[in-house]
Amino acid sequence: MNDMSVSRKVLVADDEKDTCLYLKRYLERKKMKVAVVFDGQEAKKLIEEDNFDYVLLDCSMPNITGLELIEKARQRNPGARIVLISGFPAVDSRIVQKIGGDLFIHKPIQLEEIDAIFNPPAV
Repeated sequence: MNDMSVSRKVLVADDEKDTCLYLKRYLERKKMKVAVVFDGQEAKKLIEEDNFDYVLLDCSMPNITGLELIEKARQRNPGARIVLISGFPAVDSRIVQKIGGDLFIHKPIQLEEIDAIFNPPAV
């Protein structure tokens, strides 16, 4: 059974609407329930109200950054997989993991990277 066929709840928070809609369409085709927001304050509200299996956060959203939301998302749902997304080369996976995130993806996003989030390789 393909692991991606199991319905999961995903929050995608990015101020680039094209990125959000691209991810939403792709993940919904994989039968996931996807909530999309375009700024950090909206993301914070949804994180407080709901439990997500996956939280994809842009590092540099208006109002509250993805970096600032990692701790809130981790407290609300310790089992969630938290992924930071950025187009800035100064952010890397070591920084993300140090502050509580699980993965980091550079923009432009590649679908193979998205698939790897939901189907991590066996260890």
